[in-house]
Amino acid sequence: MRILVTGGTGFVGSRIVERVKDAHDVVLLQRAGGGKAVPAGVTTLEGDVTDPVSLSGKLEGFDAVIHLVAIIEEHGDATFDGVIRRGTENVVAAARAGGVPRFIHMSALGARDDPAYPYHQAKWRAEQAVRESGLDWTIFRPSVIFGKGDGFVTVLANVVRTFPVTPIAGSGEARFQPVQVDDVADCFVRAVDDPGATSGQTFELGGGKQYSYDEMIDAIARQLNVSRPRVHVPLGLMKTVVAVSAPLPKALRPPVTSEQLKMLSLDNTTEHSATGDLIGREPVALEDGIGYL
Repeated sequence: MRILVTGGTGFVGSRIVERVKDAHDVVLLQRAGGGKAVPAGVTTLEGDVTDPVSLSGKLEGFDAVIHLVAIIEEHGDATFDGVIRRGTENVVAAARAGGVPRFIHMSALGARDDPAYPYHQAKWRAEQAVRESGLDWTIFRPSVIFGKGDGFVTVLANVVRTFPVTPIAGSGEARFQPVQVDDVADCFVRAVDDPGATSGQTFELGGGKQYSYDEMIDAIARQLNVSRPRVHVPLGLMKTVVAVSAPLPKALRPPVTSEQLKMLSLDNTTEHSATGDLIGREPVALEDGIGYL
């Protein structure tokens, strides 16, 4: 098949591309001046998901779109609604206009129609655009994704490794079901290769074990062979610190965004994880997959 991938040079996208490029003709959508290297045998197409004009007439001849573009922190004109919701609507519209039959979409566990959580609401509205597209669709909702190059577990590890006291935002009781990046990539490969078993479905993806925030820190500390005292910082105080430090360079800001703090009031787990069924093996648990730290 000829497959267009948005976000194909990112943390998850690069793993998916590596898995599908030998069996399929893979093209990456890149913004002008994107500049990121692409694997051998993979080509690029200039376009921006937030600019529908840049996509006009460019998706003809593709058999599938894998749509991964999203942000976890708003900055400047890049808002959750603009990048996630409208960006998805733009790609869906271009796919329909180009006659693309198949659309595989990355959402997030916890997607909901709730303005109190703008990230999750943008993900929810993006899902609706996909479901109502008339295309042959599959939606994935992963929990926190971990692996070399991730932006969450690695950040926590740097805090555990370097801070004399490990700060824990909130009570530490919020629950997560971290899923390994290669397991997520293999779920997307399954959707590419087996549309009959995956079309018209939304799959929640969790890892092999659920953890509280405190238990994730424990697993990371064991992997690093580090023992540090920890302090639980009330979420209200952390929100103030994050807001006050927002103008500072990223290196001087707390390793958490205001939106991530909001999410700590929600559990990020699923009792209906499809990961194992889709990949045909037990998904990797956090403590068994963080050797990269």
